[in-house]
Amino acid sequence: MVLTETASEALPKQRRRWPFFVCLALLASIVASTLVFVVPQWRNDEKLARLHERVSMLSLPPDTEHDLRAEARVVGLLSGNSNHCDYLVHLALITKLPDAELVRYYKSVTVEGIEGGALSGTVYVNPSGSWRGDGSKDVIVEFFDGGHEAGSDMRCH
Repeated sequence: MVLTETASEALPKQRRRWPFFVCLALLASIVASTLVFVVPQWRNDEKLARLHERVSMLSLPPDTEHDLRAEARVVGLLSGNSNHCDYLVHLALITKLPDAELVRYYKSVTVEGIEGGALSGTVYVNPSGSWRGDGSKDVIVEFFDGGHEAGSDMRCH
């Protein structure tokens, strides 16, 4: 039987390669998780941004202005039980209009929703009458578009 000897220089070179492969595997798992989980969130965030832009382009009724400190927009599971995405744009307004006139205005205007449907705003008035010194009051108008495909966006499951 013939035994062959391995050169002593070959062994250390093979042992030094394992950190490279560990780093490569770690990088591949980070890229894969980004593609699977983060990219769908970016897509839904983009849809929400476009909806917010369309809502923001609506003309305001007379004697009304935006309260930019209290605006919000959210994407996620906001209604129902699971596996769909809901989109909500929340406008805060300061107005001197009567409640009925404001409600009538936002029921009459429509905005294109996420998948092209028409959305109208829902007006919420503070029942305690949040009146300011100049006769204006704080009002919330929400545009809600729900029940869309969730995909891999974990916020919608």
